[in-house]
Amino acid sequence: MKEFTGIEGTNFFGDDQGLKSLLADLLPDNQRDDIFGSLSRFGELAGGSWNDLAAQASRPENLPRIVKYDRAGNPVERIEFGRLTAQLRREVAESGLLTRTHSEVQKFAMIYLLAHNGEASLTCPISCTDGLVYALEAKGSESLKDHYLPKLISAETPFAGAQFVTERSGGSDVGAIEASASPNGDGTWSITGEKWFCSNPDEFFAVAARVNGGTGGGSSGTSGVALFFVPRVLPDGGINSLSYRRLKDKLGTQSLPTAEIDFNGSTAYPIGDPSEGFKTLMNYIINASRLHNAANACGFLRRAFIEARNYARQREAFGQAIIRYPLIQETLLSLLERLWRHRVLSFKLVAMVEKNGIAPAEANTAMWQRFLTNLAKYRTASTLTASIHDAITVLGGNGIVEDFSVLPRLLRDAMIIETWEGAHNTLCLQITRDLGKSSLLERWRAEVNGVLTRWPRDVMPRTRRRFDQTFRQTLEEVTTERLADSAWPAVNARRLVDRLGDLLELSWMADFALRHTDDATSAVLTSIAGRSLLPILNVFEDGGYEYIARHGAELIAETPIETDPALL
Repeated sequence: MKEFTGIEGTNFFGDDQGLKSLLADLLPDNQRDDIFGSLSRFGELAGGSWNDLAAQASRPENLPRIVKYDRAGNPVERIEFGRLTAQLRREVAESGLLTRTHSEVQKFAMIYLLAHNGEASLTCPISCTDGLVYALEAKGSESLKDHYLPKLISAETPFAGAQFVTERSGGSDVGAIEASASPNGDGTWSITGEKWFCSNPDEFFAVAARVNGGTGGGSSGTSGVALFFVPRVLPDGGINSLSYRRLKDKLGTQSLPTAEIDFNGSTAYPIGDPSEGFKTLMNYIINASRLHNAANACGFLRRAFIEARNYARQREAFGQAIIRYPLIQETLLSLLERLWRHRVLSFKLVAMVEKNGIAPAEANTAMWQRFLTNLAKYRTASTLTASIHDAITVLGGNGIVEDFSVLPRLLRDAMIIETWEGAHNTLCLQITRDLGKSSLLERWRAEVNGVLTRWPRDVMPRTRRRFDQTFRQTLEEVTTERLADSAWPAVNARRLVDRLGDLLELSWMADFALRHTDDATSAVLTSIAGRSLLPILNVFEDGGYEYIARHGAELIAETPIETDPALL
């Protein structure tokens, strides 16, 4: 390869035909053109100057640091993010991501486009800030809303919100929190304790702490956990009583500071009723973060696909471009079909949040949305690192070179995407617990069966037949009696959630294909996904794959496909 042209400077929205088709389904007709124009301008910045800023800000000399004192020796306890990171965050804030979007669908499409550049000290802060905005809007006092909501969405303090829950004594186990909160008598509280994993420690913090005395009576478990708003700088201009120990030396997201913080009687303001702190934390902050996490993972996956495709088009081996080799095509197609089904799951969920709110009032709707939120976070994250790895292997030795492509940084950041906002086991166990105490299984069955009922037998017939068989087998094995037995769900949690996720994603992919008959792309990708996800006895069974492979170049190029779906 004498010359190589990277994708830097391209418009990340411009050639993403799958995203455009999906958004066309989800956006109102009277907003679509305006939003597409906005996303095109946003995608141009994301692929251009913001891509460059993200790359430069991640260099060792530009990483964040703790500043304990100003030059006169006065305590300031702040994080110096670095000039490039500060510029990137301000420019994105000025684009109106949190202030000038028409809808949640548009906002999360922008987040997806930003995530093509990795975390970049940006997407986690956006997530944390967005969750804090949700919480204050729903549960904050009028004084908190009036004073701090404008600051949270301002470009003067861009994406400065954070959520501090984790302690050494309790990571996923929120009920093990030891940091304590005591009322001061003037409406404020004092928080004392340490937080072990504090990402984006900028200006405004949501802090979970255990109530001592007053409301809650120091209850154990999650019932004693309240949620508080803690500003770094108090209204009178003084520095709040907190101190940074150190910044974590992390595998990934290195331009994003993650600190260990001691709260030393810090002044705090309750977000809602302290006795409902855990509920507020989960409903507004954690659920929002999981939704952001899913959109981020999809953006990572899209960037991995287009990086690998771009290289494969230019790299020649044994007399031809490697993109013409079947095994390279198979890798690229596996990335593409995974992207499509994860993106359909994530953005259909976003559309539901648009309709129902982040915390629906109706119980069955809230449970279904919670299931989808946990499922989307788990599904998009659990295979992400492996997907980035697959893309890197397409580049061979160049794939592991830091200044050749973004992929090494994406790989490290992907590991953080996997661990944040709920480890895989935690999410699967929560889903199985919810299945055992609600009508979720029946709702899932109705959703999948509804698509199967609308799916003609002569459209993608091989995929439909295996889908139907797998669906029926799942209903035979996953019974209410088994779900009620605590041992069976605990042992089979990941297998169970994987199966439910496989069938739901495939059903929504098939539904999308049935509504887009003018272009067979989604139908072919549904069939490829079926081969990947559905049980098969003979791995060499044709199942239409040779026919599918004849369209490999068109699929990878993301150009419309004309084909007979009866042959899939």
